[in-house]
Amino acid sequence: MGGSGDYFDVADTVIALDEYRPKNVTQQAQAIAKNDQTERQAEGGTEFGRLPPRVVIAESIDPSQGKRSVNLKVRATDHIRFGTHDIDLSAVEQLVETGQLKAIAAAIVYAQQYYFDGQRSLPAALEAAMTDIATYGLDCLSDRRTGEFVGFRLLELAAALNRLRTLSVTQR
Repeated sequence: MGGSGDYFDVADTVIALDEYRPKNVTQQAQAIAKNDQTERQAEGGTEFGRLPPRVVIAESIDPSQGKRSVNLKVRATDHIRFGTHDIDLSAVEQLVETGQLKAIAAAIVYAQQYYFDGQRSLPAALEAAMTDIATYGLDCLSDRRTGEFVGFRLLELAAALNRLRTLSVTQR
């Protein structure tokens, strides 16, 4: 909780940033909480609860543009043109090679073809695509072998997909 002392009384640990360096201030926070009692009612119960799985609606992923059924373009290490839509990856600092973005774009199309079937959850579909890559190599993502694909992690694939503005999901 950035800048909120409202939860000091229930916090196990309180970390503050002091000149961008983390500092443990739990004891000070507990002293403040002891002096300034809140009248908050208990919320939530003993468990967080179960989150329903998200399932991708395959039709929401459209890599086409004009007469081309798949049109993917990469600009630097922070931008994918996916059909007629842009995916901004400037905040995904782990991407350091344009070949990673090319492979990620191809992996989204691959997952759409084979795994976004309305049955698998989003994580299960992405994990299945990554298993194929681990088993068959990056060449499984395209019928053309160009040598342009560079390895990436599941988290970067998920980050790119979640930044695709047309992505629609349903809960199962």
